[in-house]
Amino acid sequence: MYVTGIGRTKFGTLTESMPELIYQAMYNAINDSPIPIEEIGAVYVSNFIGGPSEKQLHLNSVVSSLLPELRLPIIRVETACASGSSALYQGIIALSRFENILIVGVEKMTGSTSAESSQNLGMAGDRTADQMQGLIFPAHYALVAQQHMKKYGTTHEDLELVAFKNHNNSRLNPLAHFNHKDVTLEMIKNAPVIASPLNLFDCSPISDGAAAVVISKNSNSDRDVKVTGSALATDHISLSHRKEHTSLEAAKVASTQAYELAGITPKDLDIVEVHDCFTINELVAMEDLGICNPGESKNWIREGRTSIKGDVPINTDGGLKADGHPIGATGLAQVFEVTTQLRGEAGERQVDGAEIGLTHNIGGVGGTAVVHILERRG
Repeated sequence: MYVTGIGRTKFGTLTESMPELIYQAMYNAINDSPIPIEEIGAVYVSNFIGGPSEKQLHLNSVVSSLLPELRLPIIRVETACASGSSALYQGIIALSRFENILIVGVEKMTGSTSAESSQNLGMAGDRTADQMQGLIFPAHYALVAQQHMKKYGTTHEDLELVAFKNHNNSRLNPLAHFNHKDVTLEMIKNAPVIASPLNLFDCSPISDGAAAVVISKNSNSDRDVKVTGSALATDHISLSHRKEHTSLEAAKVASTQAYELAGITPKDLDIVEVHDCFTINELVAMEDLGICNPGESKNWIREGRTSIKGDVPINTDGGLKADGHPIGATGLAQVFEVTTQLRGEAGERQVDGAEIGLTHNIGGVGGTAVVHILERRG
């Protein structure tokens, strides 16, 4: 199976409506693909909080309204922040019936107040054990950071280096939420605390945006990228149900399955996009994916081994931290970046000789994990 077309909007605080963002991303993906819209057999649309934030659900029918001459099967997928990759996972399964499939993800988040956003995002956690107790996601990941620091000697300076790297990468990505913003280590260090030890620059932003991917059973051009591994795993929704707080078991399971399907090991990866909703999760992801051993991620960060010119470049587009995190679009934006890199079309942020890439998309605090492995068509 192949990624044959990719498209996205800019991420950030945008004036476009949710349908306008969807249309723009789909239009760009179809234009990028040799497959015309008339040959698309089905569409999957990913979105998390369109109901509470925009008062708009039934997005599959909204998408149909944007394709007025077609009466395709269109299905909405929701698995919190992993919705985009979950929709792609479902689309890949559906290639057993259809020749070509379009996946589009969208989120319109910036129209809500801070209180509304916290409440809406909290729905990705356990309603009784978490949300009603006031355990919002910055607090969730602050607990993860505290445990990682206690267990492995990780420091906030390590998290600052993650944020600094990703903001620098976003400056090379014209579609990134923070492409316009020059961020220094001093700014990161002195930012206000959100949930100790995490401060403002440890947290991904509230973003609007959309992304789309066209997949096909067969290769249609030399720009196609092959999907060699696709895996999804689900864990308990609340941290209170977990024995381990410095690792996300679903991510370990999904990545192991994806490696087996692709016939590779973590040592074969040339580029990786991880779900850095908070900076600590980039460190946790590196360990869960087997890029390094537990507790070693901080050393990789300190040594610059995850920079664009490093051993395993991570989040070359700026990641969720600085590219942005419009939830329903996030996992597809990761595929957009890896595909762009494997095609050799990433410009200033291009990773030399990139042939194999991985995307790691998380819902909640590891309640859902989806891993995809892509390889340059050879």
